[in-house]
Amino acid sequence: MAKDKEPRLPVFRPEEPGLEKMLGALETQVMQVIWEASRPQSVQEVRDELAARGKEVAYTTVMTTLGRLYAKGLLDREVHGKAYHYRARVSRRELTDSVTRHVLSGLIGSFAEPAIAYFVEALEAQAPDKLDALAQMVERKRAERRGQ
Repeated sequence: MAKDKEPRLPVFRPEEPGLEKMLGALETQVMQVIWEASRPQSVQEVRDELAARGKEVAYTTVMTTLGRLYAKGLLDREVHGKAYHYRARVSRRELTDSVTRHVLSGLIGSFAEPAIAYFVEALEAQAPDKLDALAQMVERKRAERRGQ
């Protein structure tokens, strides 16, 4: 991901589900609406879609939420008449990749040994078949370092 496209997400909440680890619940719902839209969305269109999904939110709340997502670098906006229309600046995958990279870099930078040990233990407990994939990645990196 290009550096200028890198989102600014100062908070990580490990106890929350999915994208709510990095965004609030409403921000996550708004991003899902934007990602699923085929064209840029106005505040009212986002509000209407949230209502259709069972989430009644005030117009000003949606407007504030879109503004915050724009400030975080997750949305682009353009003016159509007197209203802003928003589209995703990053894909769902780009967002999760970026957050994963930042969280792991922070952990390894400060707590490399326990972070690696816990990662291997968690992998064994939650996805033991992925341990072989991890071992293969490590071997590939070692071979690259040796110039093979």
